[in-house]
Amino acid sequence: MRILLTGSSGFVGRHLKAALAADGHDIVVLRRGGPGGDGVFAAPANLADIETTPDWPRGIDAVAHLAAANPGRGTADAADLAALAAVNRDGTAALARRAAQEGVRRMVFVSTANVHAAFPDPVDEASPIAPQSAYARSKHEGERAFWQGLSGSATTGCVLRPVPVFGPGGRGGIAALAKLARMPAPLPLGGLAAPRSLVAVDDLVQAIVLALTAEQAAGEIFLVAGDPPLSTAAIVTALRHGLGRPPRLIQVPPALLRKLAGLAGREAMVATLDTPFVVDAGHLRHTLGWAPARPTPDALAAMTAEAR
Repeated sequence: MRILLTGSSGFVGRHLKAALAADGHDIVVLRRGGPGGDGVFAAPANLADIETTPDWPRGIDAVAHLAAANPGRGTADAADLAALAAVNRDGTAALARRAAQEGVRRMVFVSTANVHAAFPDPVDEASPIAPQSAYARSKHEGERAFWQGLSGSATTGCVLRPVPVFGPGGRGGIAALAKLARMPAPLPLGGLAAPRSLVAVDDLVQAIVLALTAEQAAGEIFLVAGDPPLSTAAIVTALRHGLGRPPRLIQVPPALLRKLAGLAGREAMVATLDTPFVVDAGHLRHTLGWAPARPTPDALAAMTAEAR
């Protein structure tokens, strides 16, 4: 297949590009605001303008749309819904319309599981939509625009909603915990027992590959999560296991830990780590035959072992 890939320079995009190439697919990278070249499609800096771009790569069978605006948590940009929507909604809509116009067979949009609210019970695709952040809201708006952009065309779509992704070169909460785990000192995280679902980057990549290639993926929405869900304390334990170290966790009441974190402006992060968010990926497993390569604790340990 000839596949157009957006977000190829990002964490997941780099892994996906390598996996698709290893499988023998022909990859065309979409580069916004830059020069084109062999295997590179020069798109406008604003993806919302892609419908007026005269050149479109010939023979594109599928589009994997990973590019997104996702500013760091707690920054002013992370709360700028208009700026987020301009990329995650309007850019997605324009790309979907152009893909449909060009007769692309399949388009996959990578969204986020955080379009759902965190509940004590496992979340599935039928769970209520209640975005947990401005970013998640813009991604859900992007989902709606994606389906509207493909409506009435021969291009079939698929939406993936992954939970937080981890792996070598990643960023975000798991990367921050991995950095803490490398420190030799005890950590006051033993009281954070709320289970949360994660997914290894290679497992998400395999889900994207299936969404691009499997006929059963047409028109579907899939949550993507590894197994089992882990508490923050269990995540750190697994990360330190990969380093060949004991957990060295101190039991601190979560309420007290939130107050202490608030002094450093990190209360929201601790609150997230102490909120359960368990995702049921059964629909993906049963429909496409997807399964994580290994349990989440083993994948976390392997990540820090490889970095070491």
